[in-house]
Amino acid sequence: MADGDEISAPLAIVQQVSSAYAKPLVAVPKDAPNPEEELGRHWHRVAARKRLAAEDGRFLILLAGPGASTRGWLCVKDSEGRDLPARLLHGNGSLEFIALSIDGKRICATSEEDDEYWVVYEEISS
Repeated sequence: MADGDEISAPLAIVQQVSSAYAKPLVAVPKDAPNPEEELGRHWHRVAARKRLAAEDGRFLILLAGPGASTRGWLCVKDSEGRDLPARLLHGNGSLEFIALSIDGKRICATSEEDDEYWVVYEEISS
């Protein structure tokens, strides 16, 4: 992040991707064969196409769970480049997370809905 860049507060981003207006770019039925793997493929495809990661591969992440919005953004670099939702499920107990570009302009999140897993993409206007 460059000095002076404004990154949205985690709670504001959580509210944006959780609002009734948020729609999935991709929906994966929970009863699909290997839904976590399919969710991961779609999330990585969308994140790459929308250039979520900086040139050096870094992006910000907010993990799901109680108090997530108060923990703040973690700057990460996904060295594996695949299966991020499934890896988070094994490490954090949830497929849900919000990723934000380093410049704070693009969001690519996963969420668990009634019968589906969603990939949500939003752009933040200045």
